[in-house]
Amino acid sequence: MPDFAASVIGILVLATATYLTRLAGYFLGGHFRPDSVASRVLDTLPGAALAGVLALSLSGVALIDLLAVAAGIIAFLLTGRTLVGILGGLALAVANAHWFA
Repeated sequence: MPDFAASVIGILVLATATYLTRLAGYFLGGHFRPDSVASRVLDTLPGAALAGVLALSLSGVALIDLLAVAAGIIAFLLTGRTLVGILGGLALAVANAHWFA
């Protein structure tokens, strides 16, 4: 069973990395033409971070893991915010690991 502090630190690190990715896109995006390759890469980085987190959640393939992935996807689709999707899925996964497993 994962340590609670390690899980919280993991969530904070992933959230920070996603936020910094968004900031990089905001600050660097003005220096690139909208049709450039660099602009398209910066646009896809937050989604790639979300996909990486969701892919790691599928390693157990238990029902609660699939629910955590679904919660992350639904949160992302409803809000359009990557960070909300990540936190939604991870919150359910952490709750499962510590209180229901």
